[in-house]
Amino acid sequence: MKRVAVALLCAALLASLAVGQEKHLKMRLAVAPMDWSSFESWNVPAGFQTAIYEKLVKKLVDTGKFTVLEREALDALLKEQAIKEENTGQSQKGKITPAQALVQGKVSDFEVNERGGGGGVSVGGVRVGASASQAKVGINVRLFDVDTSEVLLTETATGTSAAGGFRIGANIGSAFTDFDAFQQSPLGKATTTAIDKAVEIIVKKLDKRPWTCKVADFDASSKEVAINAGSDSGVLVGDVFDVVRVTRVIKDPDTGNVIGTRTQKVGSLKVTSVDKKLSFCTIVDGATFEVGDIVSEPGK
Repeated sequence: MKRVAVALLCAALLASLAVGQEKHLKMRLAVAPMDWSSFESWNVPAGFQTAIYEKLVKKLVDTGKFTVLEREALDALLKEQAIKEENTGQSQKGKITPAQALVQGKVSDFEVNERGGGGGVSVGGVRVGASASQAKVGINVRLFDVDTSEVLLTETATGTSAAGGFRIGANIGSAFTDFDAFQQSPLGKATTTAIDKAVEIIVKKLDKRPWTCKVADFDASSKEVAINAGSDSGVLVGDVFDVVRVTRVIKDPDTGNVIGTRTQKVGSLKVTSVDKKLSFCTIVDGATFEVGDIVSEPGK
């Protein structure tokens, strides 16, 4: 009985350690610039579009669950992706390295409508000078698996806000002269609500996916392995990871997209030192490792 009790206690401790490790690891996420193509007639200034995009990024970072690829790096990767697609003729959609997932948002609703009486005139489809208004903003969220280009999610986050006595002004452009004032308007508040809901959708979906990174380097003489994740991904000294190698890639014969893989465990590692975007590990078990081998939480 004592042996059984000890075994159960050890199992419980190992389980608690695994849960603790999972909580501090942050998925690497790329967030593409938001698509405003459906609302070009609104002439939303580039500065406003950037500020709304950065608001989405900040809220994702503030969840503590993600490390978001810097926009400058993302822009460079998107450009490289376009060049590769042009040169090879193969779609690179969703393939952003070193992120695990790619978020693409498209503004699907962006409107202010009169609610109740008050008259006014119509400018660009918006009733100006109405005594009450209701704003609606929708953001269509698409999530891609970076390695396979699989669409993980397509869902629209919608925010609404109403205010009495709100007047958008003599023309549409007047709504976009001051971003702080815009955020306090019904349209700005609806935008904030839509972003909050978009973040909830993203968190809910990605919470179910395992954290991974990859082997970046293997020094056979010192038996030291470097992985492409560090402190910005929540990696800590002492973390233990499994390493698996893709042995078979299965592609859809019609689209050419990867639809599945077969993997084999090749060993496990223990983190000994951590930099911002890089960690060094010793080998717990296994003999050889290759650049590109997948590093994941134990048992995932």
